[in-house]
Parts: sequence; C-alpha cells; structure tokens
Amino acid sequence: MMSGHLGILILALSVVAQDLPSGPPGCTDGSCYPATGNLLVGRAANLTATSTCGLQHPENYCIVSHLMDEDKCFTCDSQRPYHPAWNKNSHQVENVIYLKDVRGELTWWQSVNGEESVSIRLNLEAEFHFTHLIMKFKTFRPAVMIIERSSNFGRSWKTYRYFAYNCTIVFPNIPFHAPHRVSDVICEERYSQIEPSSLGEVIYRVLDPSIDVKDPYSQEIQDLLRITNLRINFTKLHTLGDNMLDRGPDVLQKYYYAMYELVVRGSCFCYGHASECVPVPGVAPGEPGMIHGRCVCKHNTEGLNCERCRYFHHDLPWRPAELYNPHRCRACNCNSHSTKCHFDMAVYLASGKVSGGVCDNCLHNTMGRNCEMCKPFYYQDPVRDIRDPAVCVPCGCDPVGSLDGGVCDSYTDPDGGMIAGQCQCKQNVKGARCDRCKEGFFGLSQNDPQGCQPCNCDPRGIVMLGSPCDQISGDCSCKRYVTGRYCNQCVPEHWGLGNDIFGCRPCRCDFGGAYDNRCSTDDGQCQCRPHLLGRQCADVEPGYFCAPLDFYVYEAEDAASHSPDSIALPGRPRPKAEIDCVEHFNNQLRRHRRHRHVAAAQQQRAALRRIRQLQQTPDVKIVHRERIAGRMVTWTGPGFARVKDGAGLVFKIDNIPFAMEYDIMIRYEPESTEDWEAVVRITSLLLPSSPRCGNVLPTEQMYTVILPHQRRYVEMPRPFCFEPKNHYVVSIRFQRHRASHRYLTAYILVDSLVLIPKYTELPGFQGNHPAAKHRREEMVHYMCLESFRATPVPSLAEMCTKLICSISSILHNGALNCDCDPQGSLGAECQRIGGQCPCKPNVMGRRCDQCAPGSFGFGPHGCSACDCHSQGSLSLQCDPVTGQCPCTAGAMGRQCADCERGQWGFPSCRPCQCNGHAETCDSRTGACLGCRDHTAGHLCDRCEDGFFGNPVLGSGERCRPCPCPDIPGSGHFNGESCHVDHASSQVMCRCKQGYAGPRCDRCAAGYFGDLESWGGECRPCQCNGNADVQDPESCDPRTGRCLKCLYNTDGPSCSACKEGYYGNALLRDCRRCTCATAGTRPSHCDGRGCRCDRITGACLCRDNVVGHNCDQCASNYWNFGTDGGCKACDCHPQHSRRPRCNMFTGQCHCRPGFGGRNCSECQQLHWGDPQVRCYECGCDPLGSETQQCERLTGQCLCVEGATGRRCDQCARGFTGGFPKCVRCHPCFDTWDGAVRQLQQDLERIGRKVQDILKTGVVPGITDVRILDLERKLGAVRELLRSGDREGLFNLISQALDELRAEITLINGRLMVPAEELNGTMVMDEQLRRNLTRLEEELRDVNATLAKKRHQLENRFSAGFADQFDKVRKYYQEFQGAEQQCNASVYGPDSPVEHSRVTRRRVEDLLAERQDKFQRTVAAQKKSLAELEEKTQNMDQKVQNLSNKVCGGYGNPNDNGSCPDSPCGGAGCHDNQGRGQCGGEGCGGTLSTALNALKLAKDVTNNITAVSDELQMVAKKLQATEILTQDVKMQAKGTLEKAQMKKEFFENSNKELKDFIKKIRDFLTEEGADPESIEKVAQQVLNISFPVSSSEMAKVVQEIKDSIANLTHVDGIFNDTAVQLQRAKELLRNAQDAKTRAMAVKDISNQTRLAISDSENAIAAAEKALKKAHESLNSTRAVTSEMENKLSDMDNKLMEAMTQLANLSEGVEALQNKTEQNRDMALETKAIADNATQAADGLKQEVEEVDKRYKELQDKIGAVNGGSGGMDGVQKRIEDIKKQAEDLLSKATKGIEDLQNLEKKFRMNEKKMQGQMDKLSSLEVQATSLRNDIREAVQRYSNC
Repeated sequence: MMSGHLGILILALSVVAQDLPSGPPGCTDGSCYPATGNLLVGRAANLTATSTCGLQHPENYCIVSHLMDEDKCFTCDSQRPYHPAWNKNSHQVENVIYLKDVRGELTWWQSVNGEESVSIRLNLEAEFHFTHLIMKFKTFRPAVMIIERSSNFGRSWKTYRYFAYNCTIVFPNIPFHAPHRVSDVICEERYSQIEPSSLGEVIYRVLDPSIDVKDPYSQEIQDLLRITNLRINFTKLHTLGDNMLDRGPDVLQKYYYAMYELVVRGSCFCYGHASECVPVPGVAPGEPGMIHGRCVCKHNTEGLNCERCRYFHHDLPWRPAELYNPHRCRACNCNSHSTKCHFDMAVYLASGKVSGGVCDNCLHNTMGRNCEMCKPFYYQDPVRDIRDPAVCVPCGCDPVGSLDGGVCDSYTDPDGGMIAGQCQCKQNVKGARCDRCKEGFFGLSQNDPQGCQPCNCDPRGIVMLGSPCDQISGDCSCKRYVTGRYCNQCVPEHWGLGNDIFGCRPCRCDFGGAYDNRCSTDDGQCQCRPHLLGRQCADVEPGYFCAPLDFYVYEAEDAASHSPDSIALPGRPRPKAEIDCVEHFNNQLRRHRRHRHVAAAQQQRAALRRIRQLQQTPDVKIVHRERIAGRMVTWTGPGFARVKDGAGLVFKIDNIPFAMEYDIMIRYEPESTEDWEAVVRITSLLLPSSPRCGNVLPTEQMYTVILPHQRRYVEMPRPFCFEPKNHYVVSIRFQRHRASHRYLTAYILVDSLVLIPKYTELPGFQGNHPAAKHRREEMVHYMCLESFRATPVPSLAEMCTKLICSISSILHNGALNCDCDPQGSLGAECQRIGGQCPCKPNVMGRRCDQCAPGSFGFGPHGCSACDCHSQGSLSLQCDPVTGQCPCTAGAMGRQCADCERGQWGFPSCRPCQCNGHAETCDSRTGACLGCRDHTAGHLCDRCEDGFFGNPVLGSGERCRPCPCPDIPGSGHFNGESCHVDHASSQVMCRCKQGYAGPRCDRCAAGYFGDLESWGGECRPCQCNGNADVQDPESCDPRTGRCLKCLYNTDGPSCSACKEGYYGNALLRDCRRCTCATAGTRPSHCDGRGCRCDRITGACLCRDNVVGHNCDQCASNYWNFGTDGGCKACDCHPQHSRRPRCNMFTGQCHCRPGFGGRNCSECQQLHWGDPQVRCYECGCDPLGSETQQCERLTGQCLCVEGATGRRCDQCARGFTGGFPKCVRCHPCFDTWDGAVRQLQQDLERIGRKVQDILKTGVVPGITDVRILDLERKLGAVRELLRSGDREGLFNLISQALDELRAEITLINGRLMVPAEELNGTMVMDEQLRRNLTRLEEELRDVNATLAKKRHQLENRFSAGFADQFDKVRKYYQEFQGAEQQCNASVYGPDSPVEHSRVTRRRVEDLLAERQDKFQRTVAAQKKSLAELEEKTQNMDQKVQNLSNKVCGGYGNPNDNGSCPDSPCGGAGCHDNQGRGQCGGEGCGGTLSTALNALKLAKDVTNNITAVSDELQMVAKKLQATEILTQDVKMQAKGTLEKAQMKKEFFENSNKELKDFIKKIRDFLTEEGADPESIEKVAQQVLNISFPVSSSEMAKVVQEIKDSIANLTHVDGIFNDTAVQLQRAKELLRNAQDAKTRAMAVKDISNQTRLAISDSENAIAAAEKALKKAHESLNSTRAVTSEMENKLSDMDNKLMEAMTQLANLSEGVEALQNKTEQNRDMALETKAIADNATQAADGLKQEVEEVDKRYKELQDKIGAVNGGSGGMDGVQKRIEDIKKQAEDLLSKATKGIEDLQNLEKKFRMNEKKMQGQMDKLSSLEVQATSLRNDIREAVQRYSNC
C-alpha cells in the first residue's frame, strides 16, 4: 500500500514539473501560472456518475477474491452520503475524491452489479488547465474505457484516449501504437488487463513525456490542456466467464466497477497571465486545497481566464504569455484626444507588428489612428504640441484655385512636399493660397476644374521651357526656324522640329535632283526628279546615271565626208599646189636613166608609186585605232576620221535635251608639226521656238578657229544656242593654217565634235545668291569643266561629282537610263557619272554595243580578236561580222596566214612532199593529208595499220594487207599491224587487244569468243573484276563463263557473293554471313555456318526472331535460342510496366508490388492475390527458414519453436519471449492433448452444425422426435386458434427454459477454452504487433539510411559542389541579413533605440526649451523620417532575403498564416503552427534544396533498378561462363584433332621444304655464267607442281568435285591422265633445258640423269595410278582414314603452292646475280637432285596409296558396285575443318570476352566501393549542412 502511494506521489511531482515551465518568479518578465492541484477537491457537487449501487435500496455484492471466505458478500447502501461512523456502506461517487476517510479507512465508489455502460463526469465552472488523470480501482479495471473532454461546457466532446483489453477487436479503426504526436488519439491495452484483481491503477497524461514538445505555448497544446468538462466512460466489465452461462443476479453480484480514488490534476487556466486564482462569482470558496477558476490577471489583461486585454490597452494583440515574453497588453496612444480605442489586425500588420491600436471618437478637430492628424479644412500648428487641444488651426485657401472648397495640408512633410496650412491647389494652380497659374498654364478661372488652361506650346519649338507662354494671353515664344501660335511648325524649306537651338533644320534639297528646296516637315524628304533617290535627291537609282559635261559627243567616224570642192563645206577651197609631183618625179627618172644612176632611179620610182597611191587615197578615210591594254586611250569611239587638206566633215545634231547655250569643241590629233584651222558653220534647219533661243540671231553662225599642233582640242570662241526638237547641221572644213595651196600629202586626224552646256545659265548657278556663287566657285576651284575637255577624263573630285549630277538632272529632268546592251555588257548597272557599262572582252561603247577595233563577231560572249597576220594581211582590221582580214597576193585564210593548196610553210610557201600518195598537206607542218594506197605517216612514207610493205617513192613496193589471220575488211582480221621478219621471211602480226597467236587466231587470256565461225570476235570475260584476267583458265575461252571467281564471289560473271557470303560483289565487298545460329532456321545452317541473303546479308530467322543477324527476339517475345523460336512474353497488361521482357529469361518489368516472370504474381517477399492486393511477407529472419512466404496464404516457413504467420512468436509447446523460445515442461503435452481434443470436438460440432444448416437434417434425431415436435407445433397452432393466451405463455416459457438450460450447458463447456483462447490470441496479437512495429521501424531506418546515401551520391554527381557553394553563399547572406535585422531592432545602435532615446529627450526638453524645440521640431521629424526610411529599407531587405530563401514574402495574419503568399516567408506559419517556407512551384533556396532531395530520391530508384539489372547481367554472365566451359571442352577436343592433323601435315611437307632449301643453296653459290643462270632459273620457274598455282588450284577443285560425287570415279582418273600428259610436257621442257645447258658439261650430265630418273618415276607413277584406278572401281565406301588422307593432300597442295610462290620470288631476286657463275651450276645440280628425290617421294606415295587401297579392298570386299559410299567425303572434310576452326575461334573469343568482362566487373566494383566511401563522408557533411540550414531558417523565421 505504501509503495502505491509513493508511486502516485512521484508521478504527480513529475507531471507538475513537466507542466509548469521553469522561469523567473512572478509575472514581470515572463509567463506565470497558478498552483496545480486536484480539481475534484471542493467540487463534489460537480462530480456525477450514471450508475451507483444502493441509491434506491440496499444491494448485495460479492468480491471475487473472497469467494472462498465465509464473508464473501456485502451490502451497498448509498441512499445517504458516506460517514465513517454510521454509514460506511455508502459508495457514492464523491468517495473517489479522497482515498481514505478521517479514520484512515479506504472509501470507494461502486456501480450497480452487472451494469457495463457507466460514466463519471466532472463539470467545471470555468476553463481549467488539465494535465493528467489517476484512477485506482478496488476491483478489476474496466475491460474497455474511454476518456473524453469538452472545452465548451459540454456542447461538444473530444476523445483523449481509448483503453481496451484488445484494441484490434474492440476499436478496429483506432490506431494501436505508441503516439507520435501529443495530439494523436490512440488505443492502449496495458491498463485494461484482468490482472490485478484489486488496486489496479490507470494513469493518463495529456502530454506524453516521451514526446518532445517544441512549443508548449502553441495553440495546439493549449487546446489539448484546456477543459471545462471531463468524462470517463466504462463500457465493458472483466468477468470470469460464468456470466455467459447464467445471467442471474447471483452471478452478476461479483461483477461491477469500484474505484478507490480519482485524481484529476490541473490548474486554473489563465494563459500565463496570472499566478493565482480566486473563486468564480457565485461559487463558494469551498474547502481548503480547492483550485479556483477565476484568474487574478496581470499584464494588462482581464476576463475570467485573462483571455482579453483590459480597457484602452489594445495597441498590441492579446496573446498567451511565454516563458520570457509576457506579451503585455499595451495602452493605446491617442495623443490625449480620445479615451477609447480598439485593436485592428490590418493596422498591426501594416505597421510591421509594432502597433495595432486604433483610437475611437477623436476630439479637438483631430482624426487618424492615433488622433495624430487634423480633420479636413484644418492644419496642425507647427508651434504647438500634438497633444495640445488647440493644435488644429482652420485653413485659409483661395476658393478660385483651391480644391474641395479650400482643403489645405494638415501637417508639414518636407519629403512629401507638404507644408502645414498649404492649400490643396487645383491641378494647374500654385501658390500658398492657390492664387496663380503654374508655369506652362494661363487664364486662372473658377469655372475651370483644373484652374488654368495649358499653354499647349510644343516644347521642341519654344525658347523658354519654364514660362513657355504669357499667363494671360497664352502666346508661345518660338525658336528661330519655328512658327505658329503653339510653335509647332517649321518655317518653309525647313523640317525636323526638335530640341536643338534653332528648332528646325534646313531642307538642303539638291538644286538639280529636286524640283525645289521644299521638303516634308516630318522626315525632310525632298521632291525628287525621276530616278533620283535620297532625302536630298542626290543619289541615283540603280540602273541609271548622270550625264557628264561632254556627254553629247558626235564621232567624226559617223559624220558625212566631203571633198574640198564640195559646196556643203563653209568657205572657199584653196587651189592645188602649182608643181605636179608626178610630172616632176617622171622627169627626174628620165635623167637618172640617161646618166645610169640606178640607185637614185629606184628611189625615184618608189616615191612615184607612193605619190600615185596618195592621189588615189580618198579625201576622208576612217582610221580605226586598236585599244591596247596598259596604254592610255586619248580618243573616243573606234578611232579617227583622216581628213585631207581642204576636205571636211558635216555633223547632224538632233538630240539636244535642254534649250540653252552650248560651247562647241573639236577634238583632234595632228600628223605633223603644222598648225591647222577649221572653218565651222552651224545651221539651224528650223526656226528657234524656245524662249531661250527664239530671240537669238542669226540661225546660222560661222567660226574660224586655229588647231595648234601641240593641243588635242579647240573650243569655238562663242557658244551657240541649241534647243530640243530642232535639227542642226555643223559643217567643218579642215585646212592648213596660213597655207595658200592645199597639198595631197597633208592630213589631220579628227576625233569628235563635243557640245558642252553653259552651266552658268542653269538654276542654282544664276544670280548673286550665296549658294549660286558658292557653286560657281566650286566648279572653278575643282576644275570640273576642264576635266571634260580632253580625254581621258581624270578622276573627279567628290564636289564635282555632286555638281555634275545636279547639272545632268536639270538638263534631262532626272537620271538617264544605263540601257546597257545585254549581249555586250556584263551587267545592267553602269557608272554613276558617265554611264559607262561594264563591257565584255573586245567590246566598247558606253552601252557596250559594238566591237572594239581589231575584233569582230559581236555576240553573247563579246567580240573575238581579228589576229590578222602581219605579213599576210594588208591591215590589222578585219570584217566586223565575218572577221576576214584583207590578204596580200598569195595569202589565204581568214587571218591571211595560210599558203595556197599544195603548198605549206607560210610565209615561205613550198610544195608538199607525199611520195605520190597525196596532193595536199598541212599548211603549217607539211604533214600530208589524205594519204592513199593504204599509206600513212607524215610524208605518206609507211603503210597504215593492217598493211605491210615499203611505199616510199622509188622503192618499187606497195602496201599489202596483213594476214592476221585474214586481211583487213574481211570480218576476220584480228590484228592491229604486222611486219616481216627478215630472218624467217614470215609475216608477224601484232594482235588487237584480246587476241593472241602469231596470226591472232585465238583469244587471249581473259577473253572469249568463237573465232572459227564467221564474224566471231574475242570479247572480255565479264567477271566484274573478280577474276585474274592474266590466268588463261579464269574463264571459258568459248562461252566466257567465269571459272575462277575471287574475293568470295560466284556466278557465271562473278557478280554475286558465293553461298555463305553477302554484299556487293561488284565492289569486291563480299563478307561472311553473320547469322546467329541460335536464331536462324536450321535449314539454312550447316557445320560451316548459316546462309544469308547474298545482297543484304539478312538471315532467315526462326519464328518470332528478328534482327539483321537473327540475334534477338521480336518485341514482346523471349526464350532466344530454342528450336521453336521465341515465345510470347505474356506480361500482365496491368501489373507490368511494358509488354516487353528479357530476351533470355522472359522476366517482365513489373510494377511495384508485383513479381513473377510475367508479373502475374506478387513480387518477391510478398503474398496475396495480385488482382486484389499484395502484402509484404514480413517473415522474421530469426524465426523463419526463408524470407519468402507462401504466396497464397502469406504463411512463413517457420523453424522449430516458432509459429505465427510471420514466424515471430513462440510455437505451441514453447515458452519465453521470442526469439528466445524454450520448450515447455513435459506436463504441457498432457494438457495440450486435452485442449487439442476439445478443439477437435468443437471443430467436429461446427462441421455438424454446418451440415445441419445445409441439409436441414439433424443427425441422431429419430422420427419420434420429429413427431413430438409436430405434436407440439400442432398444440401451439391450437392455442393460437383458440386464443388461450395463458396456455400459450406457459408453453413458450417451458420451451424457453429448456433452451436456456441447453445454452447454459454449452456455454459452461465452452467458457474455459474460450477464455484461454482469448488470452492466447490477445498475447499472440500483441507480440505480433510489437514485432511488426519493430520490423517496420528497422526497415524504415534501413530505407532512410539507403535513401540518404543515394541522395548524397546523386547530389554529388549532379553538381553537388555548385549547390553547396550556393547554399553556403546564401547562408552567409542570411547571417548578414540577420545581423542587420537584429541591429535594426535591438541593441543601442538600432534605429528603434535611437528613436526611443530621441523621443525621451524631446519630452524632457519640451517645457524647458519650448522655443528651441519649435525651431528644431521640423529637423527632428526629418531625422525620424530618415530613421523610418531606414527601417523600411531594412524591411525591404528582409523581404528580398525571404524571396531568395522561400520564394515569396507575406504578411502574417492573426494566426500566423500568410494567405497572400503561397510560398510563405518570414514569420509565416501553417495551420499546425509550423514555419512555412517554400513549397511547390517556389523558387527559393529551400525549394531548390527540396527539389534536389526529390531528384536524389528519383536517382536512388534508378540506381536500384540498375542494380537489379546488374544482378541479371551477373546471372547471364554465369550462364555464359557455363556455356563457354562447354564450348571450351568441345574446342579442346577439336584442337587435339587439329593438332594431330597438323603434325601429319608437317611431316608430309618436310620433304618439300628440304627441296626448296637445296634450290636456295644452289642459287647462292658461285659458278655458272649469267646466261645459264637465267635459263635454268626460267626452267625452274616453269617446273611447277603441277604446272602453275592456278592450275594447281584448279586440280584441287576438280579433286574436291570428284570426291563430292564419287559416282564419276572414271572421270577422276581421266583428269589424272590429263595431268600425266602435262607432266610429259614438263619432261619435254626439261629436255629443252638440258639442251640449252650443254655449256656446263658436268652439270648437264647430272641434269640428264635427273631427267631420266624423273621419266622413270613418272612412268612408275602412271602405272601405279592405273592400278589405283582399278582398285577404286571396286571401292564405294568411305572410311575415316581416307578422309584424313584426302584432307592431308589438300593441305599439302596448298602448302606446295605457297612454297612455290615463295620460290619464284627468290628466283626473281637471284636473276640479278650475273657475276656469280658458279652459283647456277651448283643450283642446277641441286635442282636435279631434288627432282630425283621428289620423283622418288612421289613414287613412294603412289605405292602407299596402292597399298592402302588394297587393304581397303580386303576389308570391304563384300561391298559391290553401289554408288553411295563416298558421297559425303569432301563435305565431311570441310565440315570438320570448319567446325574445328569455328570452335577454336569461338572458344578463344569467348575466353577473351570473359576475361574482359571480369576485368570490367572488378574495376566497377572498385569504383562502386570508392563511391560508397565518398558517399559516407558526404552524408556526414550533408547532415551537418542540413542542420545548419535548418537552424538558420529557424532563426530567420523568428527574427
């Protein structure tokens, strides 16, 4: 008993220590709480129970523990309260308040017997702080109990906790586990067990001490602790089971609820604002120790529970007090203008949670939250204190310019532009009283809502911006080039109204390119003439040009020529010279003849001829001058007009563009040093009609100008007025200056006539305007006019270019079209000045429309050069159309460079020399053309191809046809040429390609054809480059069929890959088929491999096998490598991720929770129906043999001593706590047998009941029983019919008694086993839950550990360093912001502290220094405003930091939530009171970190999947290793066979190698002469085995073909006979070699002996082969020995071919050893010896073959002439060879692959181990970093 009381005391003390937070005493600096006690003390009247024994009358009850005693039953009489002396049997509910009475005896409350649903309720008069509950029971503790609370005086109830002996059965929907949070509502079993039978306790704590409470002042905790009512519901009694047999009063007397003591621990609920409580009004003080319900409030709070602030203390929100923060209610600040206020949360949040009080009913014309502002029409007097009743003064504003009838600024705010008393002016009005207009406005008016009208002056066009217009009239002051009332227009010829000093800019239009100087006022665009561009019209449109000053040029070549006597020329012609030159020279010639002056006479005759030529020369001749590259062109047009003295030219002008005066200029070139003169007459054919030229007289004008010989142009002294649409004739006579007579030999070259406009008459140059004067000066300064007088025109200055383009635009009203000739020009655009088009070669003219001198053939490619021969042509100019040059006598051809027919060698022409076989020859080389009589050659001095003879003139021979084999033209001529061999006098043919033979009568190697038939020819064998064309047997010489295809090709033309290969045979790209044998149809595979498509290489796959190589199953199929192909995956459509599966195992990709090959089962370590739900096996590793349970029932396979579905309990017959199970005492078996027998009986009874329910027949019931029942039913019907109610009642009562007796009997039998089963089941279930919980916790811990490790790994691989740097940077920024925030709020240097100090100083000095205060108050307010601005900036910084961390910033409301910010922020909390920062879609650092964690989880899952795949790969590697071992064993066997064959081959070829060695030794010795060496070497090369490598291969192939089909055995030996014939040919060749080697006598003798021995050996071989032929006729079966022999022969032949090829290379190298005479003799001897040995070896081999065949004949003599014996010999040989090679290759490759895989696997293991080590270290770093971030975020949230 003492131990129980001591336990209760310790528990109470611990709870009190837990509930009352430690802190400072009293309520000054923090929260304070009243004393804690039992809330039942003094509240007996408030405690009620729904059931109490003995309330109506005394009742008997029994005690279970006293059943064996005499006094086992007692009386309960609770009609009166308990009294220790005279009413001790009263057990009312108030007895639980105290454990004992005053005498120290126990008292208790007791319920009515057998009543299960009972409740005890405590009603409190106010809210109380409830901490824990203690109940001590006298009897069994309740089997089921519920504790409930109400905080609204019973209007609604909430459950604290459920108690039950079996929570799973009683409360299946209530969690049955330890609480994780203090608010969790769970079910608990430890206080509901049947033991102990007395003094059992129930303890409940509101705050579980095992759960850490971070914030004991949170709303959640306060709601849990606050109650107004408490109710305890008992719903089920613990019984011994006899009540199930009999529900009589005597049985139920011992089952009831009885409680000794009830302690409800709590205190007065004051929210931390009171340290003591007093009775609630209307409630008596009660007895000592009573906990009262009314708080004595502190901290300016009031109310029954201090739940609100006291009157006029609403500046801060009411909040519960905290440990070091009392949260006092603060008085409102109304500046002595109000005595009432209220709290406004919006105001509180807007002030930064500084002040939320709002004053009500402000007085003294004030208003505002603190009555700190004056009402409208009043303003604050700056010299009065804000608390002064007269602080607000009326405004005095002008109503004309003021708003709202004269409202003024209520206070002074320099930063806001407010001055106390300042009137609120209209928008366009200013002044202290609003009595004048603002700058930029005029016309103050009361009716104008804005007060004044705007000036509307364009700011770009006015001079002064401050006062743009007059405030009365509104007129604007404009800039220099701006006009208009509002200064918004430019003056004429200006544009671009802007902010520059003059307002607008001049147009400056081009005076020629634009029509005038006016432009658009917006963009300044001038009005351009046609085809001119640019703002100023100074640019030329592409495809157009500006005409130069000398644009109007009239070429002298195009003018009409006139003789001196023509009347068309002006002036009179001069007379001819008096002395006739011809007569003069004739007289001199006669005198020279008389005096025999021969040389002088010749000179005179030449001069005479020259003079006569001059007399015949025309008066005017066109002289074309060729333009030579690199030389200056000083003329225009094709050339000049060469005018004789006195003759002239007439020009016609009809293309004048503009009526004005033009200067006339003549360009010329003199031929002598004499000066000439020109007489010019200009005549107008029509009368002038233009205003400019109409008044100019006369219409005809004469000029005479001198043409100095040192100049190239002359200008008329006066201009002439030309006008458009008129025709003019300019006649010019040219004559020598100051000459009286004209001479025949005097000429002048006239180039052209040029008209140059007098530009000074044009607009822009006229008058005294500065611009005109400036242009004239520039024309002179830059010499623009002088540049166009002579040719060529020099480079123009840029200013000249502009001025000339302007002049051209005026003359032609715009720009001129380039009009480039499309044939002669390279493009459509021309030069900007002059319009010269880009010409093609040899093309000239501005438009590129004519050929240049010295060229002809104007066309799309330009013109071609004449290239007239300098000696054969009279002139270098040719016909411009045909290009024909003028030839001299004896010259021919277009260029006059050819001789006459029959001659050559121009210009020294001589006759052709063609031996009488041709008449003409090449004019340059003399080569004869058209040789006859079958001749050819430079001089027709040889026979043409196909003929022979000597056709030289005088030889007496002719050319005769070559007989190759027939003559040319016969259709059977196959030669190219022939010649006569003078030694043999035979005609030797040189064959065409593809033919061979002395007479070209057969096809060459690589060609085929039937030359015996008429028209037959040899054509190349079409083997597509896949055969050796040098091999005569590479194709059939008659049909052309390819016989020896190379590069793995096949077919008549080697155009396809052979079987087992594929690719493009035409490109020599045949590759071996790569078909996978396991996936290719067996019919397409053999021992050598599988066949594929010969072009694409595609293999014929088995069923459901795909891939180019048949190496994989089709999509959604598996089981690769089986004979039937691949099988369908059959993946479950709902339980698998995709229909594909593993190609080898068939494993589908299952969704989480499913497993099996096709995902139709639950996944590994799970059980259940996959169609419904899969459950985790959860087999205990200590109690189960395997972790996989039975997939249908979930039952784990348990070890001995363990049981349960999870094998987590001790089995029946074992005791102890799992896993330490100990076998029970042997006596258990006895009782266990009895219990099992009872269970079997019960099961049997249950089966019988089920049978009865199904069949309706009761076993053992006879018809008597049925009749008795029917009788009773009849009686019942009779009673019902007669209405005998009493009899019916008696009958029913009797039946009920019988049924009750039977039920009681059965219940009595079942009660004890049921109780035991229930207890066992409860214990089992409890242990199972405990183990399950532990297992889940362990699994969670492991999963969390793995998850964190993978997260760290993923962070590391996904740029963790960058994230770490960012987080560290943000952390540093947070620290800085935190320091700034703390400094802005706390500390002596914070702005808030400065403000507080400043305010105190101001208040202290108000009375003393009022005058000074009035002068400095404005400055102080300004300082305060600056401090507030700093605080606002700090808030902005905090907001920015909140955005960076959380992605948002919000204003918390009353409960701390931030509805305006879904991402939370500083000070924001969620509904549970937790800090809110970041979230989905938020961009802060915290969200980034969470996203990184999520990404880490995803990568973890991916790594898990990869790990599974690696395990699958490991399994595949194991399978591959096993398969490789098998292949390796097979390869070893095959390798042994191959080794045996190899040894046999080496022994067989040893003799051949010795033979080769001897030949090499012979060739390296000294001895024979070079000629003998060469002959012997040639013979050795010819001695091949059998003849050549190609023939040897052919023989091998024939042998293979014969072996493949031994039905043609005769054919085999026929071929052998052919080979013998070839051996005979070799013998003949050897005899020839012997004859040629007679020079070396000894060597020859030895050679002869060797040859003789060879003949004998060959004869013996022939006989032996005949005998073998006879033996083979009787042999039809195949033996393994024969197969090996044939394979050896095949390899031996190949070895011989290789060795002989090497021998030929060695011999070729030794042919250069011409000085080593002795070598050849010794080598010849060695050859003979080796030949002899070879013959002997061949003879032995033949004899060995004969012997073997005889043995075979003896062994298989019973075999007759069948044909199936050797059909598969060759095929088997090839199969064995290929199989051995393939197996060896596969084994070697498999071993190498396995070794590589093993290396990679070990490297990956090392890498994974290194990564795991890094992850471990990173996990520690990340954990530390995460904690630092959380602490920083927590500090920031509380800032």
